Amino acid sequence: MIQRSKHIAQLQALFKVTPIVAILGTRQVGKTTLARAFADQQSMPVHHFDLEDDETLAQLTEPKLTLAALQGFIIIDEIQRRPDLFPLLRVLVDRPNVQTQFLILGSASPALLRQSSETLAGRISYHRLEGFGLDEITELPPSMQTAEHLWLCGGFPRAYLADSLTASF
Repeated sequence: MIQRSKHIAQLQALFKVTPIVAILGTRQVGKTTLARAFADQQSMPVHHFDLEDDETLAQLTEPKLTLAALQGFIIIDEIQRRPDLFPLLRVLVDRPNVQTQFLILGSASPALLRQSSETLAGRISYHRLEGFGLDEITELPPSMQTAEHLWLCGGFPRAYLADSLTASF
């Protein structure tokens, strides 16, 4: 796995400014993997909610009851499936003496950006995640560290890290 330390450092900087950070990007670009790597570095309890998981959806039938009781670091993956959570997140981070940070992951759709920025103004920062860049592939074998390999396979993690060009395609 490629350590995306530049992105982790950027997330740390964003959390110093706002209690909510959104990682936005296309599917399969590594948002969840980055969120897990970032969460592994936290000294507080970590709670993960995947909104494509039926069990998670069941837990969030009453989202205020579930989320208000939690402290620590909360990841909500695929937030575009539940934009109705944005007003609740505003309420939760505005509580006095809050010990909670939210990392939300989702697509960079214009509607999602507009709704989150309107509801969470001053409380949310955005981090755009794209495919691997040449500066991120230095940990791999030399044969995979080339611009040609990146060009042929693309920057999406599964395609780039595939065992062969056939598997990558």
